[in-house]
Amino acid sequence: MVSQRHTEAPACISMGGTANLFTLTEKSGIGAVTGTIDGAAYGEPTSDLNSIGNGTFEYTMYHVFLDKDGSWLRTQDRAVLYTPAEDGVSILEVEYTVVKATGRFAGYAGTFRSRGWVSVPKGEDATEQHAVGVVRFEGEICRQ
Repeated sequence: MVSQRHTEAPACISMGGTANLFTLTEKSGIGAVTGTIDGAAYGEPTSDLNSIGNGTFEYTMYHVFLDKDGSWLRTQDRAVLYTPAEDGVSILEVEYTVVKATGRFAGYAGTFRSRGWVSVPKGEDATEQHAVGVVRFEGEICRQ
């Protein structure tokens, strides 16, 4: 008889990784995600941008992260966008709070973060162009 060793799920999962971002519309975007989540993400704002001065904007979002194994996370987010005066490259920071999780993420909750850059098109036809960027994730989610 072969003995099987039962392994328990870890108390916390490190949420490290990266995403390459691409806007689909003025209000939505997708990302190819690697790291703890190996798959894709979809996100869109849930509020208007609120200027807090010096080219800095706060807003809320939601994301759905999809892993290639079928697991997924849905998050409610707080985002801060730092826009420069000249070069069109903005810094984006997002704090993701898990509100629903399935598969290997089921039973986990918490908040993780990302920081990176987004190149935002400018000019008359800016809405017809796509913003692109890359962010790096860090943090952990834990069993509740």
